[in-house]
Amino acid sequence: MPTPGRGQVLVQIEAAAVNPSDIVSVEGRFPQAVLPRVLGRDFAGRVVEGPPELKGREVWGTGGDLGITRDGTHAEFIVLPADAVTERPKNLSVEQAAAVGVRGLGAWSSLVEAANVQPGEWVVVSGAVGAVGWTAVELAAARGARVIALVWNAAEASQLDRARVAAVARSDIADLQSVVREATAGHGVDVALNGVGAPIFEPLLQSLAHGGRLCIYSAAAGREVTLNLFDFYRRRLQLHGIDSAALTATHGAAILDQLRPLYESGQMRPHFSIETFPLDQAARAYQQVAHGSKSKVVLLPGAGR
Repeated sequence: MPTPGRGQVLVQIEAAAVNPSDIVSVEGRFPQAVLPRVLGRDFAGRVVEGPPELKGREVWGTGGDLGITRDGTHAEFIVLPADAVTERPKNLSVEQAAAVGVRGLGAWSSLVEAANVQPGEWVVVSGAVGAVGWTAVELAAARGARVIALVWNAAEASQLDRARVAAVARSDIADLQSVVREATAGHGVDVALNGVGAPIFEPLLQSLAHGGRLCIYSAAAGREVTLNLFDFYRRRLQLHGIDSAALTATHGAAILDQLRPLYESGQMRPHFSIETFPLDQAARAYQQVAHGSKSKVVLLPGAGR
């Protein structure tokens, strides 16, 4: 049982998501990681020790330091700075709240902090049924943007809520350019999110209107691209790199604090598919994520006790 110090809280973890970055961590690919450590970046739980104003509060949190440079959330308890937790949405289950963290940071950092998306702007979201993509679609729609969802194939397209997206493009038939031209009447999109990497860099870049912003938060499918600098500066394009792993749990709490009213008002909804595992089956949960599960995988430390 960890013991909180001054300015810290002890949180009993009720649910904790497993993210692709946890697989990267367990494979030893974070150079700044320390050993020994508990893994896990996201959680929903309850404050059991700490300042009187926080004790008993139902909270959630996430951070790039959790599970990497300090003990993480795949445990029954965690000690955190008091400003690294914030009240979780009352209308979300613990599983739903725990599944927001990393993907919420990625979507908010891209759309709000980097691109500053505005009402009425056009946004292409790649991997629109994936974890970050789903949240980005919800957030963009909540901010009044018009969304074009980029998915892999017809099966993924069928999982979209067409009330949230204005148009759908598919990578398997390479129709992004034509879909963008038709949907935007030739204007192009103002913002594009790349959560895949090199294979869709050029198509997304070409989909941008003059002055458009391309946000890149993953290069899992390829890191190297070529860039026509003449075209880039003549069209006044912008590239933004998003690294949610660089955000501490304190920064994460500040972002979740902004997302909470959007969930409580129904402007944003939790991911449509969540799969849960008790903590003693964490190995199976990690395997699900490593194999590319389309569901959000969540550990339940209290299950089976």
